[in-house]
Amino acid sequence: MSQALLHSFATQQACNEALTQALAACITQDLQAHNTASILLPGGNTPAALLAELNQVALPWADITISPTDERWVAGESEYSNAQMLKNALPQAQVLDPRLADTAEASSAAWAQALAGQQPFAATVLGMGGDGHIASLFAGMPHLMPAMQLTTAPAALVGLAPDEPKVRLSLNMSMLCATGYLAVLVFGDAKRQMLDRVLANDPTTQALPIYHLLWHAPLPVQIYWAP
Repeated sequence: MSQALLHSFATQQACNEALTQALAACITQDLQAHNTASILLPGGNTPAALLAELNQVALPWADITISPTDERWVAGESEYSNAQMLKNALPQAQVLDPRLADTAEASSAAWAQALAGQQPFAATVLGMGGDGHIASLFAGMPHLMPAMQLTTAPAALVGLAPDEPKVRLSLNMSMLCATGYLAVLVFGDAKRQMLDRVLANDPTTQALPIYHLLWHAPLPVQIYWAP
């Protein structure tokens, strides 16, 4: 049975404000317990306003480590880099760039090792593509099924996207779910229709990464949606 909880908002601003409050509470709780906190945040266009909202929160950002949930294998300063986007949006935070070696394979291993001591994360926020992908876990890509299994150890892997830049780095499902708070931020009616199909256990969605997340995550998935 899915543990997902759907939070619907009339506007994207209201949605971002609510998720920001939830994230700030999670971060504050971890800071009080450990003096540091780590969170995973998505790239792409959807979270831009969320990041701007989050940047306005008075937190000790120097004590907070942020890692993208996934990264395109492009130059670190590229406009397509998720890590660079996070650095620009949250300049006071400690952003972990997944590009830690000369090759994608070596970088994925080093990235996972760098995150090993930071689990459980205070929070993980994911986006969802119109094709049902999360992070850089795409339906039909090589090595997808082991990456989706929660029995697999938390790790990172080299993924393959259907569009350019195709080579990606992604955290696997176990790493994404090694968190105290798990959220998905989704905008638009078309994506809402997909979410409704997944939550209704539509058989045609069962191969999609978003289905695996919403139906098999070990903790409730908080879905934040607005038109």
